[in-house]
Amino acid sequence: MDTKKKNLKSRYKYQTAYFNNVEKLRESILNKTIIPHQVEVQPGPEGGKICWLECPYCYGGSSIDTGERLSLDRYLEIMDQIAEGGVSKIIFAGYATDPLNYVHIEELHNKTILYNQIFGFHTKAIKVSNILINQLTDPRIEPLSYFSVSVDAGTNESYNKVHGVSNLKAKIYDRVIDNIKIITKARSKTKVPLDLSITYLVNNINNSSDEVLKHINDFRDAGADLIRFTFPQVPRGYEYGEGDLFIPKRDEVLELMHRLTPLVKKEDSDACKVIIMDLDKDYKIDQMKRTLPCYARFVFPSIGFDGWLAHCSESAAPHFRDNALGNLSNTDFWDIFYDYDVNNFKKYMVDSCKKMVNTNCKCDRKEHVVNAGIINSGVFNPELK
Repeated sequence: MDTKKKNLKSRYKYQTAYFNNVEKLRESILNKTIIPHQVEVQPGPEGGKICWLECPYCYGGSSIDTGERLSLDRYLEIMDQIAEGGVSKIIFAGYATDPLNYVHIEELHNKTILYNQIFGFHTKAIKVSNILINQLTDPRIEPLSYFSVSVDAGTNESYNKVHGVSNLKAKIYDRVIDNIKIITKARSKTKVPLDLSITYLVNNINNSSDEVLKHINDFRDAGADLIRFTFPQVPRGYEYGEGDLFIPKRDEVLELMHRLTPLVKKEDSDACKVIIMDLDKDYKIDQMKRTLPCYARFVFPSIGFDGWLAHCSESAAPHFRDNALGNLSNTDFWDIFYDYDVNNFKKYMVDSCKKMVNTNCKCDRKEHVVNAGIINSGVFNPELK
């Protein structure tokens, strides 16, 4: 198997090591020398709809928008601060939005190239500018940089139904394929180490074997390195309806895994990895809201679309303001990041946990896995008993 493709497959199974040693992690936190494994940036659009789509299963669907935003100049200052402080990886994503819906995304992304940082994108890729394509395939980009596209369909009509598009005749699915082809064509010319992956959340609209197979063929032909099938998590505040179409129940997930796994395994190859995962079963997190105590803010803090620094990607929105770390519009990144009491770390963590419960935050799978690993090590227990 191609080593690059094998490593890519491992990363998408949440087997990335976000820290090397829990003892050293604890020591660096208490000494305030900790540097995040990555920082996620979720830039909010300036006016207009916060996202192109209105996906019913959106993880940020319950978010409110206060209209707060960082100016471009302030964003660039913060990007400089993060890089100069030693952060080697930047993720561009969105809670209730899409990073490519931000008009200055190219200027933010260019900072990662100038500072030799690994970058990642999580996007629908409905619009990808020529400038960004040139940046994504710039010979200077760092290995392990990636561009992950959420598609969740195998036809135009299914795409529109799944993503809440009122015009079922719109050809958005075709547009996304075309954008991927443009990126992979540019990548083939510069031979850059950009991993390009596709994610497909299986639900009760898009789960036919024919549609799944068509999706695989479409994106394999477009040049994708990996295609991952999995299932949506229940978003914060989501209520199942009778005959819910968007989030399969546990028994439905098991049936879909049984039916689709042989098809997916047959299509898997060294040229394009094709995988299907039941992550809730793999990591025993089905129906779990959060894993506490939470250490995400030390490992992968996130800048929300409102310009506040949050504990993680799933709490980067105004309705989690009570447990936000601070406002980046008037305070610098590292001043906020290191603003915690090491002399009474137990109280700091306990208070943080209470705030998370009160704001009804909800871990994503990555956060469950990382928090569980730290908790199970027992290294932090003395501070939290």
